[in-house]
Amino acid sequence: MAANMAACLVPVVVLALFYLVLFPNDFSQLQSALAPCDSGNSVTPVVSKLTEAYHAAAKPKPADVDFRMFFGIVTRADFYERRALLRMAYALQPRPRRAAIDVRFVICSLDKEEDAVLVALEIITYDDILVLNCTENMNDGKTYEYFSSLPRLFADEPYDYAGKIDDDTYYRLEALADTLRAKARRDMWHGFLNPCHINPEWQYMSGMGYIVSWDVAEWIAVSPELREDHEGPEDMAFGRWMRKGGKAKNVYGEEPRMYDYLDREMYADVNCFRHELVADTVAVHKLKDRLKWARTLRFFNATDELKPSKMYHVDLTPKI
Repeated sequence: MAANMAACLVPVVVLALFYLVLFPNDFSQLQSALAPCDSGNSVTPVVSKLTEAYHAAAKPKPADVDFRMFFGIVTRADFYERRALLRMAYALQPRPRRAAIDVRFVICSLDKEEDAVLVALEIITYDDILVLNCTENMNDGKTYEYFSSLPRLFADEPYDYAGKIDDDTYYRLEALADTLRAKARRDMWHGFLNPCHINPEWQYMSGMGYIVSWDVAEWIAVSPELREDHEGPEDMAFGRWMRKGGKAKNVYGEEPRMYDYLDREMYADVNCFRHELVADTVAVHKLKDRLKWARTLRFFNATDELKPSKMYHVDLTPKI
């Protein structure tokens, strides 16, 4: 051990003497250039400022919040680029006032070797992925597995709300927090009523994103009759569950502040669920490609923090 310590100290002493001779007035700066010498093999993980902000934004002190939400973005294991984009999009948003919104990605079991390794790396780096015990699917139980898992996973520290969000939807979290603040905390269902206020007997929330109070998730978790009730698209099935159980009596439709994306280059018309970007948006859906994401993020000033620099030239002028 003594020999190892001596071997470790020799280069440090030589470097210190060399620095003292060349820069006698700046010797104190040497401290910041030296890392501790450790005879072990420990590795200190490098966490970017963006990653720190991503987690810190969702964890204000309990006294600072009116409510807490688990914001689950439902996606697939192999959608790596989409998760990278969404992490930046949400990390760069201002922290919602008096609300803790934990942004997490929700995927089913990792069946492929490459996904097991690469998703594991994401979990180590970001700690923001929930892996459900299910086979990846769109309309065969993933929604049930998601909502029924939450009360068990967070039994010791339940949230006030649980959200199921599409990975092609961009929520403005501060606007969402402001609209939820005055809403009911029990028996609550929030989103975009689709399609366009049809007969309440068939009413359901658009899959772009909907939020329920925690007691609704708890009810789903203890209702065995829902486990196999997956006929039709899952968002329609979810509406059927609410009617069957007499749940979600406090229903809040957020249209027209939640809507599908539309720009002048699309061959589509304005209608009850699709229009151009507006300033008081809560959520934009159908962001199916990079260009739609880029135009949406630019509209909501996501690039404002980009400062002039000789290291780059980025032209953010709209091309339309």
